[in-house]
Formats: sequence, structure tokens, C-alpha cells
Amino acid sequence: MNRWLLILFLVVFVGGASVYAYLGGFKQPEVALTTVPQPIYLAGQHFKGRADSPGFGPMFRQAQQIKSSGQLHGDLGNIYYNDPDAASDSLKAFIGLVVADTTSQKLPAGFHYTTFFTQQQVVRARIEASYMVAPGKLYEGVKEYAKRHNLKLLQVYLERFPDTGANEVIAVVGI
Repeated sequence: MNRWLLILFLVVFVGGASVYAYLGGFKQPEVALTTVPQPIYLAGQHFKGRADSPGFGPMFRQAQQIKSSGQLHGDLGNIYYNDPDAASDSLKAFIGLVVADTTSQKLPAGFHYTTFFTQQQVVRARIEASYMVAPGKLYEGVKEYAKRHNLKLLQVYLERFPDTGANEVIAVVGI
């Protein structure tokens, strides 16, 4: 009986590790200090409140549905105006899509545009991994890089999850 439990445990462990590897869980992000050369436009909705509030999750699903239906073209993207890991009770965010510009698409009801900082120093982390594991790895990479290089993060983060290519987090750096 113990032998079968050990075999079952090994199969489950190897299966879990294989799925984690397939999702990109063992990859490390590429992190660098850079400047955002031009504005990054987002179409979406503002959110302020608790991350576990009933309205927060549906905003992500709505952005995905709007993208999938073709109402807006762009990459899923969010701006957090405070650290999403540390601000569970007072999260400030803009949830929506990163779009090419603010003139070529008609916005769905309730959506509006915002712009991410331009010409400022940022720490950019990129990884080719599933959106299920990418955010944790990206935020960890940004924070470790900032700590290692004595940079002050201003707690403004842009997340971008394209259909193809690398997911990224861009964090604004203070002077």
C-alpha cells in the first residue's frame, strides 16, 4: 500500500511540475532600467477599493470579453497606482486594454482613456509565460532589481499581457 501511495505521489508531483514548467513557472524575467519613449494608452475603467470586492474580478473579465468580441483591439493591460501586493484594502487601479491610440476606436460604454507616464525612468520586467504565473515573477523581478540597484519605486505599475510575446510589468522609478 505504501508503495502505491509513493508512486501516486511521484506521478502527481511530476505532473504538477510539468504543468508549472509548461506555464513558464521556472523561467526568470528579463529586467532592465529603461525609459518609456512614448505614451502608452489604455482604454478601460478606474477601480478603487478592496481587491476582494465583488466588482474587481468582473472588470478583468469584461476587458477580456470586449477584446474577444472585437469591440476594442489591444493587449490586456492594467495600471496600479499603488503596490497591488501590499494594498489589498485600498487598491487603486485602471483595468482594461493597452491600445495603439485614442482616436481610432470607439470606446464601449463605461470605458475611457488614460495614459501611462512617458519619458521617465522605469524598471521593465518581461517574461514569456502564462498570465497565471507571470505577474508574480514580474513583480518579484522588478522589486529585486530596484533593491539591488538602490532604486526607489514610485508604486505605479503597468501590466501588459499580449496574446503573443512577452508579458511585462513596468514600474516607475523615483529620482
